[in-house]
Amino acid sequence: MKRRLMDLLVCPRCAGDLSLRATEEAHGQIRTGVLTCLQEGVDFPITGFVPRFVDRDAYADSFSRQRLYVRRHFEHYLRDRSGDDLFLPTTGFEADELAHGVTLEVGCGYGRFVDVAQRMGAEIVGIDLSTHSIELAQDFVGLREHVHLVQCDLFKLPFRRDSIDRAYSIGVLHHTPDTRAAFEAIVSYVKPGGRIAIWVYHPDHKRSANRWRVVTARLPHSVLYGFCVANQALFSWIRALPGGRRFNAVIPGASPGPGRPFWLRVLGDFDNLSPKFAHVHTEPAVKAWFEQAGLDNVCVLPRRTAVVGRRLPGEADTSATRSQA
Repeated sequence: MKRRLMDLLVCPRCAGDLSLRATEEAHGQIRTGVLTCLQEGVDFPITGFVPRFVDRDAYADSFSRQRLYVRRHFEHYLRDRSGDDLFLPTTGFEADELAHGVTLEVGCGYGRFVDVAQRMGAEIVGIDLSTHSIELAQDFVGLREHVHLVQCDLFKLPFRRDSIDRAYSIGVLHHTPDTRAAFEAIVSYVKPGGRIAIWVYHPDHKRSANRWRVVTARLPHSVLYGFCVANQALFSWIRALPGGRRFNAVIPGASPGPGRPFWLRVLGDFDNLSPKFAHVHTEPAVKAWFEQAGLDNVCVLPRRTAVVGRRLPGEADTSATRSQA
């Protein structure tokens, strides 16, 4: 953890200020230590360079398991640059704006888009509920100068309200118990005038997978992992044929192609079939969430079900739970 992250952090329980006690430092950062709420006296540990505001993975359990499998094949992820072409069309951000202020990624996973945003010049804070996800992200990008990682629950964010310049979440909010509530939980942390972008599943993209998830989400993770390996080993050749993607209506699975090696496809399928929650939403519904949350300049982006909006200038949060000076 970098000391300047303290400018943003508060207690997620009461929004009170935190004190910092570092017990070990390395690479100019805090490897281990304790954050203590000055109002309630609650301690939050810093371990492995990451401040941790949760003690369990809750609804992100399947993603933690997936990240254990990811670690076995992490060299493929380190070479993956597919996020470079996705980031700007999915968020609607401009590359130039990322160099100013602080950007928040909600649900950073192993750090795929943290890496992209940081290379574009962002000071980026990535959060994730999953222990294994945040530790993979730390290994991947955590020691970079302009990267901060925090393990927390997005429904109890440990940040000062009105403190983030822009926020985004790509493919994460639909895996929470309530996608709309997850979106609304982010809004007040963005500064007035700041922008928020999310991308969530569209119904057309998940018809087959969600039928299968009735069974696969209940399987032991080791059994599902074996199924995903077999699915790719047996049927990749069909998906590689002209029109072969239609086979996914029968058995969903990632198709072979440039930048999609075997193990990335296997783990992508596990990610697709294992979550307890995988809600789907239409563009008009998501746009309405933004408008009803009081955002303006709401725009549906070229990537289907990606929406961006701006928090109205002058609409600073006035909640009584804000930290006291």
